[in-house]
Amino acid sequence: MVYTRRSRSTKVAKAVASRYQRVKVRTVPLSRLVEFLTGTPDPMDKRGRDQLIGRREWESYDTRKRNRAVGFVERTSLVARHSLKPPLCFSRTPKNELFDADHAKAIKSQKLMLRAKDAPITVLVPKYMLPVGSLIGMVPRLKTTPTEDLAVILNSRLFNFYWRYFYPRQAGKPAVPPVERLTEFNVPMLTKTNGAAFRKVRDKILKLGRENATLLGSVDQVQKIADEAGIQVIPIGETEGMIREINVPRPLGSVASVKRRGPVVIFRRGSTIVTTTEEAATYLEFWLEQRFDQLDGMTREDLEEYVRMPMSTAHVVEVLQRQARIESQIETIQKQIDELQVEADDHLYDLYALNDNERAYLISAFP
Repeated sequence: MVYTRRSRSTKVAKAVASRYQRVKVRTVPLSRLVEFLTGTPDPMDKRGRDQLIGRREWESYDTRKRNRAVGFVERTSLVARHSLKPPLCFSRTPKNELFDADHAKAIKSQKLMLRAKDAPITVLVPKYMLPVGSLIGMVPRLKTTPTEDLAVILNSRLFNFYWRYFYPRQAGKPAVPPVERLTEFNVPMLTKTNGAAFRKVRDKILKLGRENATLLGSVDQVQKIADEAGIQVIPIGETEGMIREINVPRPLGSVASVKRRGPVVIFRRGSTIVTTTEEAATYLEFWLEQRFDQLDGMTREDLEEYVRMPMSTAHVVEVLQRQARIESQIETIQKQIDELQVEADDHLYDLYALNDNERAYLISAFP
């Protein structure tokens, strides 16, 4: 019999599957360790904007008031592994119809979020944040749940292998729902002895993840970057050679998003700010996205006074350069996290006694 590359891969995959099912360490189904939250309704669809607060207002609260404002993780907020970009908007209180009892209880505990994709990404997130839409939240059921371990295990190639190999796509058949896939995943229960090397790497990963989460929370706050650089921001109508035209034919209604096309920033059809440079438009887009929930009812005159940016193009460019440096830091840290994840994966493979061929297969099949 002639073995093709595909048949060799299939043979190795079956060997990995066999080792996964016969692992010698104790394992527990994920469904016994966590409660699954399939996501709260999207507040943008279910509530008026008067029920939301912007990040800037939330940051002005003291600790007690912050803890009462429940954060929503937006669909775009999961960025890279192990790190979470803080949400743009927060609900004022958990005591409304957005939450059932399980969700209201879950806000007080640390959670895992999983983005259900072909290549799932899992993050460990703080208290007072809940999943929205397609994100799956996992809340610890037992005091001994290795929540921090799970954040790394569910980002491993081994879990990716389980996710794809055990539930491959088949034409004509409905896909197995993500939660059903998760419930049956067997989590290795690590002891102090066999888990020491893994957890040493895990702690490094989570520390870097927290650093990236902080950077991700500040990278698009351009006015804060300008303030820290000592660059004064002034009403847009007073800037020098930054704005070509502000066109708001009628007071703005609820603005779902802010878009940019070249030097033009668009709120909705017919409502735009045309800048003289793309740098100014980039700054404006970031600035307005932080405050889109506050634009309701504004006229052109209101915008000229409300929108604030640096006086000159040179100052705008300096802010964006500082922002680019933060983005560079994020990328550098993410590379370190990815390298450490590979090391953590190796420690997991040791538990399953995978040989070199099987490890090479996982690396090539699940990059």
